[in-house]
Amino acid sequence: MAKEGNSDAFTKISGHIHEISHSYFLSKYRGKKILNKDDVDDLTANVYIAFAEQYQKIESIENWLRRVLFLTFVRFYKQNNLKRTTQLKESIAADDSYIGTDQQHDINAILKEIDTLSDEKQEIIKLRFWGDMQFNEIAEKLNKNEAAVKKMFYRSIEEIKNKLR
Repeated sequence: MAKEGNSDAFTKISGHIHEISHSYFLSKYRGKKILNKDDVDDLTANVYIAFAEQYQKIESIENWLRRVLFLTFVRFYKQNNLKRTTQLKESIAADDSYIGTDQQHDINAILKEIDTLSDEKQEIIKLRFWGDMQFNEIAEKLNKNEAAVKKMFYRSIEEIKNKLR
């Protein structure tokens, strides 16, 4: 009925869309995948707006909502973690007041060696140290097996240690 222009039906359905979206993103906030509660409201609003723009073309609301919630969260999560990883690396490199000259030299050498690793190895190391993620979370994010991520991580650390000797 909402597709035919019935405003009451649209209001009812869009209210459900809003409730489900808010509940979904709130669960991500409670699970510490979303760090700021304002982001929960923003993501909910984005899904609601997408629904309002596309509702007349949607064949299956349940499938559409499932897909849009997932894609909205994944896009947000990737953007947020990329920014967070970069900010953490920059803040660690910039805040050297707590370490001596020799240690600063060591940190710079380590960061330089990390930059020589493959993109995949760099990502695993950054997510583990700067992103403070567990191996299972990294594996999920990179769509890899947890054991493979652990192996790559430890081999990368060993590779860096050998280069620094």
